[in-house]
Amino acid sequence: MVLLAFLSGSLKGTQSRFDQPVIRIGRSQDCDVRLDDRIDGAVSNHHAEIVRDADGYSVIDIASTNGTWLGGRRIARHRLAAGDVLLLGGPGGVEVRVESMGAAPGSADTPRPARVTVPMARTPAPSTPGPDGVAIAARVKQSADTTTARVADLAAARVAEERARAGGASSGQTMLIMAEAVAETHRTTKAISGRRWRKVVAAVAGAGVLVAAGMGVVIWRQRQEILRLVAAKEGIDRDIEAVQKAMETEGDAGRLAALEQRLEELTSRARSTIGEVARQDRKKARELEDAGDELDRAIRLILAKFDAQTYAVPPVFKQALKEQIDVLTRSSNLKFVYRRRVHYWPMITREFSALGLPEEMAYVAWAETQFDPDAVSPAGAKGMWQMTASTARELGLRVDDQVDERLDVGRQTKAAARKLANLLSLFGTDSFMLAMASYNRGEAGVRRVLLEVAQEKDGFRKEKRDFWHLYRLKRLPAETLDYVPRVLAAAVVCSEPARYRLEPALQAAPER
Repeated sequence: MVLLAFLSGSLKGTQSRFDQPVIRIGRSQDCDVRLDDRIDGAVSNHHAEIVRDADGYSVIDIASTNGTWLGGRRIARHRLAAGDVLLLGGPGGVEVRVESMGAAPGSADTPRPARVTVPMARTPAPSTPGPDGVAIAARVKQSADTTTARVADLAAARVAEERARAGGASSGQTMLIMAEAVAETHRTTKAISGRRWRKVVAAVAGAGVLVAAGMGVVIWRQRQEILRLVAAKEGIDRDIEAVQKAMETEGDAGRLAALEQRLEELTSRARSTIGEVARQDRKKARELEDAGDELDRAIRLILAKFDAQTYAVPPVFKQALKEQIDVLTRSSNLKFVYRRRVHYWPMITREFSALGLPEEMAYVAWAETQFDPDAVSPAGAKGMWQMTASTARELGLRVDDQVDERLDVGRQTKAAARKLANLLSLFGTDSFMLAMASYNRGEAGVRRVLLEVAQEKDGFRKEKRDFWHLYRLKRLPAETLDYVPRVLAAAVVCSEPARYRLEPALQAAPER
């Protein structure tokens, strides 16, 4: 919960309290804080948002014309604290003070939202459905006194609310609520005559009939809110797509950084919107999260294993992955390589599992040598995992004039697992794609990029050091951009062997 006090502008002298994940501020009609077009002209139509996350509230300027200011400084994003005074629109704009903020969502101190009030026995607004329910309510009112009618209303409202929360299905609470209502009425009316008591029981039973009308009101409103949220998300997704396309062709580092910031703001709004939908309908929220084609879902499945989810995979990356899958599936030796993979896979996954590495990382061997244990590169790297002599020795393998353990598949696979685990420790599991690329190209180049980022503002933060941030800002070398989709393409194809007509050949002998 956040309490805002307006110190100037059309809302001067008023306060507004909000308990929602996103508070939109501006002059547009769809804003939660709507300012006056004539008086508050310095404020943009969609000026700023106050966004709630696990740590509290932040204010985000939504690329407004005159900016959002705090302490004489223009801000793009700022973690709010009680007492902060925001200036929306610069000099002559609107001053808003953050009076107080409630506990972060999910904490024990988080206030419960107010109960839904259902106008069960009152005349509905012209747009409210359920005239039959109103008629029933009127008949119940005629047959019971004020106390009885109040109990009927409250019981019907509670049942309707619980059923709405259950998505329209039975909540399993109806009989309990009715029993509580009868007991409450008995306590307050135990001195009345038997005839009036029969009215009480009849009214509470009538409340069960009223549930249908009350539930209809709640469900109808719920569906309207979901439709609004879905439409809002679709609009945000279109904005995200436009920003990503602009980033693909932008070459200026400063403009790329501005577009990246805008993208972060939009994805934050999109996630918040899905969160709002989830509070109304979890099934619908899952549908929104699972939107996209088969390739989108395959990418999300892999990323989830590494805690590397991103709301919006860059279209250029998805296109590169699709092209790599096409190259793989058109290859004349696909089944040959797949049979070799099947033969070595139990040994590979045993070594990777021993270190807790997801099996998807093992497709580095497909990208390197197509699982060929005798492969030798022009630079002298050898074995299925393509190690130079110096790298192999660092990992504990013997490489000399008499013995070259790089050609021992089991020993080299154990060493490769250690190498990838080391890289994950260096870059973090959420940047597993950087780890895989570093395996192929050497970690020095990637580390150099990260050190450059660290010198920039907030460059030490996790979101500034992950693969997607570096990818969108074109901070990675071209070979890295090619290598990662190549590895993931093999993982995607092998995850659905039937689709790509690959025979299991579980006992096939290794082919060299």
